[in-house]
Amino acid sequence: MGSDNSERALLALCLRRPEAVDDALSHGLKASYFGSGKHRLLWKGFAEDRARGIGPDEATLYDRHESYVGEGRIFDSWKSFNDFIKELKVSPSSKHSLSGYVEKIAESARRRQIVGAAQSLIAMEQDSYSMESILEEASKITSASNWAPEGASDPLLAYDIVEDYFDELEAQRRGERATTLVLTGVKALDDILIVRPGQMVVVGGRPKQGKTHLTISILKNIAKIYSKPALMISAEMGRVQLGERMATSGAKMGITVGEAQSARELVLEQWQGVPLYFDDKPKSINSAITAIRTAKRKLGICVAAVDYLQLLKMGNDSNRERQVAEASSSLKRLAMELDIPIFVVAQLNRKADYRDNKRPVLSDLRDSGQIEQDADAVAFVYRPASYDDEYEPKSDVEVIVRAQRNGPTGTARCHWEPGEGWFQDVRD
Repeated sequence: MGSDNSERALLALCLRRPEAVDDALSHGLKASYFGSGKHRLLWKGFAEDRARGIGPDEATLYDRHESYVGEGRIFDSWKSFNDFIKELKVSPSSKHSLSGYVEKIAESARRRQIVGAAQSLIAMEQDSYSMESILEEASKITSASNWAPEGASDPLLAYDIVEDYFDELEAQRRGERATTLVLTGVKALDDILIVRPGQMVVVGGRPKQGKTHLTISILKNIAKIYSKPALMISAEMGRVQLGERMATSGAKMGITVGEAQSARELVLEQWQGVPLYFDDKPKSINSAITAIRTAKRKLGICVAAVDYLQLLKMGNDSNRERQVAEASSSLKRLAMELDIPIFVVAQLNRKADYRDNKRPVLSDLRDSGQIEQDADAVAFVYRPASYDDEYEPKSDVEVIVRAQRNGPTGTARCHWEPGEGWFQDVRD
């Protein structure tokens, strides 16, 4: 059965059995999946009617579609509309085949997206579009390739969910299963911050506070602790800058060739066998998502980070807040899809600079409150010495967990000074 036939069968079933609309929606069916514009229009009406607790009812079809009938419109006359409904009503369909109809419609939608993107890529190459634009268009193919129907809803009893949780927890504590808790390797932070696969953790801070350094420190520690690959998308620094950042954090460079060679041996020894990967090519949210998906598939990464969110090129929406909101939600969905934690570095606005207390608060997140809503945890980096020249010790850094969905808030006191190693616990 072709996609058009599946679309007809599903719509016919919905006309005969209105509850079939609810079942199709629970399988993740969307209007955009329909290849026929007429079928798409009808399905939108069905879904809207069900949302209002009515129909779909054949008697209301004519009133609902009156504005779509006439010369130059989707139905050129009432006769063509009547014929369309009559043909639909006699289309063979079965309630037992509903999931198959949805799957076929979705599969055809995915095929159209992949083929359409491929054709667009060929045209873009002929018109000499930039590589960035081509990569962004190519991400649609990857997105469609990884897409799958959601499946029918399957509500679970609260008692069963809680019982399953305790079964898992007790198995972990008996050592029968590995814990899902992901440690950052900084004890003061691990005492507060709870990180698990599928979560999005925002690391925010004003410039020069150390948010990028903290994120690299965490990824380095995770890669070492679990002996699994980690990936950092760096939209802010290129390869040379990253190399300099890691080298100067690992040893004193000095000014002579001999000092550089000594530093080289020391730093390379620190990174030997650490499976932390950096990718400085993605400059848009779509290409960053594609890179993370690819790294999960090819490298088996256990954690990823994006540095930093607001620097990435967003969608075409002219509203910056909506752009950032969609990007944030996309990263949260990606973390859940790949079942890995994703750390998202975020820039803050300047409000804190004008307050007596410079410590960041949630309202300082720049461009969108959606970041706070999507995040499972929000941690801010604050260096007192950057605002007070007389503050001692200069290496004091506060990592302030301002919000956490499944854990406490609080402040982890850490040791770090620019050019003096990585984030670690305060030294005794």
